[in-house]
Amino acid sequence: MRFKRPRFKASLGEQLEDRSMLSGTPLDLDLSAVPAQTVFAGETLSFNLGELGASVSEGEDGPRMVMFQLDPDSDERPEGMSMTFSGDFQWTPTAEQEGLYSVKIIAVENGKPSNADVEELMIDVRVGRPVVDLNGEDQEGIDYDAVFQVGHGPISVVDSDLTVSDENDDMLQSAKVTLTNPMDGAAESLSIDVEGTNISVEYADGSILLSGEDTAENYANVLKTLTYNNTNEDADPASRLVEITVSDGEYDSAVATSTIAVNHAPDLLPIADQALEIGQAEEFVITATDKNESDEIFMLLDVETPEYVTLTQEAGSREATLSIAPGEGVEPGDYTIRILAVDQYGLADAQYFTLTVSEAANTAPTISPLEDQIIDQDTATDPLAFTVGDAETAAEDLTITMESDNEALVDAASLVMTSNGADHELVVTPLPGMTGSANITISVTDGEMTTTESFLLTVSEVVAENSAPTISPIDDMVIEQDSASDPLTFTVGDLETAVEDLAVSVESDNLALVDAAGILIAGDGADKSLVITPLAGATGSATITISVSDGELTTTESFVVTVNEVVAGNSVPTVTAVEDQTISQDSATEPLAFTVGDVETAAEDLVVSVESDNLALVDPAGIIVAGDGADKTLIVTPLAGAFGTATITISVSDGEETSTESFVLTVTELAGENTAPTITAVEDQVIDQDSATAPLAFSVSDAESAAEDLVVSVESDNPALVDPAGIIVAGDGADKTLIVTPLAGAFGSANITISVSDGELVTTESFLLTVNEVVVTPTAESDSFATDANTPLEVEAGGVLNNDSGDSLVVSDVNGDAANVGSAIELASGATIVINADGSLSFDPTGKYAGLAEGESATETVAYTTSDAVAGTASADVEITVSGVNDAPVAQDDAFATESDTALTLAVAGVLMNDSDVDNGDTMTVTAVDGEAASVGTPIALAGGGMLTLNADGSMTFDPNGEFEGLTEPATVQFGYTVSDALGLSADATVTITVSAPSGVENENAAPVNSVPGDQATDSATPIVFDEANGNAISVSDPDAADAMVQVTISVDSGVLTLANGFESDRHKLLGSIDQINSLLTGLVYTPDASFEGNATLTIVTDDLGNTGFGGAKADTDSILIAVSAAAVSGVEGEPEGEGIDLIAGDEDEVDDLFNPCHMA
Repeated sequence: MRFKRPRFKASLGEQLEDRSMLSGTPLDLDLSAVPAQTVFAGETLSFNLGELGASVSEGEDGPRMVMFQLDPDSDERPEGMSMTFSGDFQWTPTAEQEGLYSVKIIAVENGKPSNADVEELMIDVRVGRPVVDLNGEDQEGIDYDAVFQVGHGPISVVDSDLTVSDENDDMLQSAKVTLTNPMDGAAESLSIDVEGTNISVEYADGSILLSGEDTAENYANVLKTLTYNNTNEDADPASRLVEITVSDGEYDSAVATSTIAVNHAPDLLPIADQALEIGQAEEFVITATDKNESDEIFMLLDVETPEYVTLTQEAGSREATLSIAPGEGVEPGDYTIRILAVDQYGLADAQYFTLTVSEAANTAPTISPLEDQIIDQDTATDPLAFTVGDAETAAEDLTITMESDNEALVDAASLVMTSNGADHELVVTPLPGMTGSANITISVTDGEMTTTESFLLTVSEVVAENSAPTISPIDDMVIEQDSASDPLTFTVGDLETAVEDLAVSVESDNLALVDAAGILIAGDGADKSLVITPLAGATGSATITISVSDGELTTTESFVVTVNEVVAGNSVPTVTAVEDQTISQDSATEPLAFTVGDVETAAEDLVVSVESDNLALVDPAGIIVAGDGADKTLIVTPLAGAFGTATITISVSDGEETSTESFVLTVTELAGENTAPTITAVEDQVIDQDSATAPLAFSVSDAESAAEDLVVSVESDNPALVDPAGIIVAGDGADKTLIVTPLAGAFGSANITISVSDGELVTTESFLLTVNEVVVTPTAESDSFATDANTPLEVEAGGVLNNDSGDSLVVSDVNGDAANVGSAIELASGATIVINADGSLSFDPTGKYAGLAEGESATETVAYTTSDAVAGTASADVEITVSGVNDAPVAQDDAFATESDTALTLAVAGVLMNDSDVDNGDTMTVTAVDGEAASVGTPIALAGGGMLTLNADGSMTFDPNGEFEGLTEPATVQFGYTVSDALGLSADATVTITVSAPSGVENENAAPVNSVPGDQATDSATPIVFDEANGNAISVSDPDAADAMVQVTISVDSGVLTLANGFESDRHKLLGSIDQINSLLTGLVYTPDASFEGNATLTIVTDDLGNTGFGGAKADTDSILIAVSAAAVSGVEGEPEGEGIDLIAGDEDEVDDLFNPCHMA
């Protein structure tokens, strides 16, 4: 028999409940820890089962994988409910689903229903909970984001489209607003306006409690007035959270949160002034800071910045590199460079610095170096190449000069240069035969600056084979007995040796006729002369041989001299030669023998005399001649201690003729036998304190040294009594004087030592100086000083003590009080005086005599006491005479107001009413209007409009003169005036007159206006271009904004908007003038997302920021519906660019004369 398996018609949940599908040991799902859930219709209930406490116990084999699911039968679960396998539950019930639900939750192991369990969770769906939506219906979610700009006043915490609703249309009973995280105490606050409603308000601990039965609409209108303010300029930058709930008495709404970003303006650090020359470049980093660490800071240059100034900033950096490179064509002068640092919310800080561009300074010319050169004697260098250049001067206009520091080797003619522009060549040719070295210096100048380059030229000697020297011949000659030859000239030379290095000698082969003493050679260089003098009375002939040697080779030349006898007539007497002598200091020569003779005269009749040419070495007393007849001896004794040389000449005369013979005496200094110098004694001295010795005479001498060569010094063994400055030595030669002056106020004794030195030996002499203390009682004399009423008096150290007497005086008290010394004392007049211990003085009138007119004076008297080192005292007064001076008047600015149809009239004094002059009795008058004296008392037209008459007495009339009709906001007119006193001193002030519309005319700020087209349509592949050509242009206007900054926010809820400057985003915030913003909106492109199909909404909000007129900021909001259909070919959805800031203008060349406004995406 066959059986049929029964069909189950129960749901899976029912089957699980009945365990009709289970086999083995099932899982055990436990929801006992999960609380029942409550959700309001229209709100989303979302939770995870595990997080709420659900658990699953293991099956028979232990679970490997458990999945959660709702009952798969749609009839068994409410519509819209869902849950993931991991237990994530979500449901947004509708009002029609109100009620209590038992929801089956199933846990399945390994996807097998045969091992599963089911439990129920209770969910209560309720209707009627109120809802507060801070964004309004046009935005997703109920929360709102706002930005508080520190220092810019309160902001709205909610969107202007905020809504409050209640499903049951119940009346609301209360609302609560809480600032959950205040950071700045009493400086921050919430404020709300309940005027015109039944709602009352209570402020408590950062919260606002609203109570009272009223409509949801009224509660919404009250919440729209909610503002946040923070008066702390250093507000904590953390975002503030404001939580808002409303209640209908039964249910509270979900919490809606407004997140307030607290935004500080960035701080661009100061930039120092810069100075560059044309052609120079500079690069440095500028830095901005911001209390908001997450803020992006963008740094921009003013549109008027010169093009050679550029700014580079990496994304996300708070530093930027500023590069400055003025090139050719830049006009020298001062340029103001302005830089803006702006954050993504539009707050900005600017810095200015002055760039001074000057003409490029002259630079020195350049010259390439030359290496040192070595060449042979009698050759020239190769051409030596070098180049010259100059940054400012053409090479051909540079001047090149060359010099040699050894003109005996290389003279100016030896330097030859050839040129071709910057390229030059130099050839150096030393003088013939010359060797050695010379520094060759090349100089190049541009007329202002000179550059030099040097190199060393070395000329090496060329050694050739030695040749014999040469000597010119001398003819034989004949002379008479007892006569000498005329000078016989001859020359010597050598190819390799300088003539001064050649050795020349002369010999006679007949010494009985011509001996060595009879041969005299003279002459420098190559030219020589020879004189032959035969012996007295001798006759005959002798061969004279001249020899010249270069040290290796010798050349000789001979000639014969014949001496003929002279039979009659007197002949010259003769004297034999004496060789040169050398003796030691303080000794005498040995007897020096010589003979005298004469042909006609007996030896004993001849007259012999001896002379010295250096009487300081050998005087007549040191010469002794002895001997009878022809044989004589000579002894020479130099002066004691003397050394040096002297020529001793012996003369012999027969009464008619005289012969002489000379020799050189050299006296050498005796080393090691120097004697010490001498110094005379000085007696001990006694003087009084603060006096000096009389001149103390002493003398110095030395056996070997002249007195003027001796060194005299004086020392004290007690510098505290006598220091080196107190010792003065005077006198020339051996006679000296010494004056000793002890230090001021010092007393006691000191050994004074006089030293004299000859450079080797020193002699000293000491004496005792005693200085007796003198006790002096101090005296004080009164002092007088003068100053004027506006000038402090400063008296230097000494001051009041300069005319007092005593030792080591100090000021010990002022006005009888020691504590007043060095301290400021306020006098009866209010002036202050400080008298210091050293007598210096400071007196400050402190403006207390400003009332003294010129010619008036006042006197201040202060007493002081002076003390010396031994407590002696004396007192005197200090008188200070203060003379009055004319003070300039002080002018204060004035402000007045009138209406455009009403003249303003001021009586006498008028603009002078708040001006002043401290001088007693001084009068003030108006002497000029806007710098023109002729305009006083005369009607003049003001540049800002209207007619003015300002009189000398300060009275004034201002007539608007019909020039201020149609005012939408008050206008101001300004002019300056000069006030003068009777002596001609003056001051300037400014008068501001505010002219407003006549009473009853409101100068209210006009709201901006958005011009937008109607709804648009496209497909997902076709962008829409908004411009005039397509008839769908978008623009903004404001009748009173002019060039003031306005803010435009344009966004789209699907797709991307591209501005005229290429910036892409789904939301752009623009800050700039109306014209600048319209330049970006011209040609605005909307690009749908590639896969989007449906309706997109483009929204534009224009806010004039309250910059014009009265009444605060005004705004205009408009929307455009864009229907997007599917395209034939799908594209790839693009992502909008990230937020950023850039130029608002479409082309950098067309930006306005403002800081580059910012675009905030």
